This record gives sequence, C-alpha cells and structure tokens, in this order.
Amino acid sequence: MISKKIEELAAQLLSELNINELPIPIRKIAELKGLIIHPFDLGTNISGVLVIDKEQGTIGINPLESPVRQRFTIAHELGHFLLHSESESLFVDKHFKILFRSQGQSSKEIKKEQDANAFAAAILMPKNKLEEKINNSSLDLTDDEAVKKIAQMFDVSVIAMTYRIANLHIK
Repeated sequence: MISKKIEELAAQLLSELNINELPIPIRKIAELKGLIIHPFDLGTNISGVLVIDKEQGTIGINPLESPVRQRFTIAHELGHFLLHSESESLFVDKHFKILFRSQGQSSKEIKKEQDANAFAAAILMPKNKLEEKINNSSLDLTDDEAVKKIAQMFDVSVIAMTYRIANLHIK
C-alpha cells in the first residue's frame, strides 16, 4: 500500500471518529475499532504483538517501554489490524525489526512493517495538525528544543517526530 493511501486511511479514521484533539487518543481509537489492549511481559526485544482470533484483535504492549513508545506500538498494531489482518493473524513487532533483514524477514514482511509504521506516524502525527502547529507557532525546526516541544504536543518521541517532519518534507 502506498504512503498516500495510508495517510488517507489515517485521516479518514480520525474524521470518522470525530477526533480533533491532541495528543491523538490512540488507545481510545483502537478500542473503538474493537481491539483489546493488554500490557504483557514481552521481554526486552519485543514492543508489541497483535493476535487476531475470529476477527477479534488483541494488542499486547510491553509495559517496560516508555509511554510514548507504547502509544506508537498501539498505533502500529492498529495499522496491522486495518491493513493486513485479512492475510495474517499474528504480528510480533521487535525493536528495529525493519533494519535486520538477516533475521529471516522477507521483503513482503518488511513492507508490512513499513506500512504499519507509516500508519502509526500518520495517525499519531496527522499531517494537517502537524503543519498547523508548526506554522502557528513559528517553530524553527532546526532547533532541537523546538522539535522536542512539538513532539510533546503530540505525545510522541523526538525521533518519531523527527522522522515524520523529514518524511513530510516540512521546513
């Protein structure tokens, strides 16, 4: 699925649920889409899992990770649920999974992870809201403190915000 379609899916979901506030209430969105969320001891290398059984999805999140990482994981797993649940019923998301192709991932699996990451970024940091906040506050995005401030507004990590700004080519 191309990025434009993922951006549209995230925007459509926010519109459908009439969600306009920041930070985006991702747990509420996942629950409204019928997902159950549980903290689960996943060890140190796994951020989250999505298990689908008879169309019921359950997200396991690692309680040892930071709240912003847990939010991204919920959004990522929601992305898998909306984008890929017809083809698979179990998703296990390891830290930096995309970077380690030698661990036996196929290009199809890598693409699914990239799609889920793109969806998570699009829903947690909607393009229109991000551009609005940056333009209205006249933030200098070359300043680390400005990026940190905007990341806090969206309740995401600085690294997630940095990637989002770069991917959207916002200056």
